[in-house]
Amino acid sequence: TRGSLFHEIQARFFRTLDASHSLPVTSATVDAAVTVLDACTDAVAARAYDDLAPAVDRVWADEIASIRRDLHGWLRYLAQDGEEWQPKYFEFGFGTVPGERDASSVRDEVTLEGGFKLRGAIDLIEEHRALGMLRVTDHKTGRKPERIEKVTIGGGTVLQPVLYAMAIEAGLGARVSEGRLFYCKIGRAHV
Repeated sequence: TRGSLFHEIQARFFRTLDASHSLPVTSATVDAAVTVLDACTDAVAARAYDDLAPAVDRVWADEIASIRRDLHGWLRYLAQDGEEWQPKYFEFGFGTVPGERDASSVRDEVTLEGGFKLRGAIDLIEEHRALGMLRVTDHKTGRKPERIEKVTIGGGTVLQPVLYAMAIEAGLGARVSEGRLFYCKIGRAHV
């Protein structure tokens, strides 16, 4: 549930800023972006509270406060990259996957070289402002594993960034320079 709420807030945040032509978030605009992020957090939390009817209000409030802290930390990292990277797609899907997806999503599964079919959703795709290459990011809401400093595929355990990059290259016909996991847990953010 935490991950679903986190991703829903991020997607709403990006869509809100995109609609007002306020992307990318930079060090100069991060304070205004915090206000938008908090409003998105409040809206998603209110809807989820009604849907989930949590048994203990204090536990719910503490968890939403924790999500808000982690999102604020994530936003600071996003602003650091804002001069170079322009968010382009948010919750971009390829193939049939549940949830609200970017309007530019690819309807069909993506077929990789060798005939492998993939479907999924990518949290964030950014475009390098000078070079035009793409970067795909999958946001993780848990703590970063202790042994994942500079790993490419981690012996097969960290395939998502590589496969997502390949799927975007095949599905959009665009060059991807980087696929990454971003751990959003406050105090442990790691790309």
